[in-house]
Amino acid sequence: MKRSFLLFPLVALAIALVSCSSGGSSSSSSAPVPNISGSWELIAASSLNPGYSTGIEVALQEGQVFVNGIYQENGQISASGQQISFVGFTPTGGIVFGGNCAVATDDSGNSLSGSISGVGGSMNFSYTENGNVFNVSAVLDPSGQTIDSGTYTEQTAPAGQSNGACNGSSDSTLIDAGSITGATVSKFSGVYAGQICEPLDTACTNSKDTATATLSQSGTTLTVELTLAGADNTSFTLTGPVTGNSFSVQGPFQGQPVTYYGYYELAQKNVNSIYLVNATTSAQSPTYAGTLAVQ
Repeated sequence: MKRSFLLFPLVALAIALVSCSSGGSSSSSSAPVPNISGSWELIAASSLNPGYSTGIEVALQEGQVFVNGIYQENGQISASGQQISFVGFTPTGGIVFGGNCAVATDDSGNSLSGSISGVGGSMNFSYTENGNVFNVSAVLDPSGQTIDSGTYTEQTAPAGQSNGACNGSSDSTLIDAGSITGATVSKFSGVYAGQICEPLDTACTNSKDTATATLSQSGTTLTVELTLAGADNTSFTLTGPVTGNSFSVQGPFQGQPVTYYGYYELAQKNVNSIYLVNATTSAQSPTYAGTLAVQ
């Protein structure tokens, strides 16, 4: 009898150990979703119109859920408003701020939304460029800092509406498609120098200034301390929002407001330089102002 009484506790202990071991194995099999919020640049390269590509500049946001007393990333990604902008690249090396797609009939603004399944897993999302909607299927690299093996396809416009022609095409009925890559980008910083047109010469017809620009970024705001020598001998400050590798800055120059759009060219041309256009008088048709190289 004594032996049988001792046997029951041992059996119960064994069952409990097996149960705990099984539960631990189950919980460890589900890897946490990574936090990929931050500044990204995605490059969509057209296969139907070779030589054309679009930089999707985005301050990516990721949702969270409350689990076991702590917040965890839920894999739902998004961007809208000033969190996303587009820069078009042409076969001749031109840069088009606003992207390579004309405005669609239903221009509901620019946005991005989708999901990730984890590092090394799927990254599926849709983005809207000037009302034109594109679907993306890609793989999030195990580093969580790049996307690989990505493709995109433009959606057909809803009945009664039309897409805007993209990538040099004059036909809005042609649906664009191609490959897409992407990576996180660093904050703007450093000193850049070169020749730029005089700030108030928005047509860029007169002599140029030698410019030195000191860039610093806090959050999604860029500050540019610009010093000019030549036709103008002065310094002034510009500030404005950053999305990915593109920015828009404004400030007073000789009592008048000036606006510049800029793009950091490292990803496209493998050079550390800032491409600038003067958008003071025309946001739709800005004038090339100059390129400043890192010092």
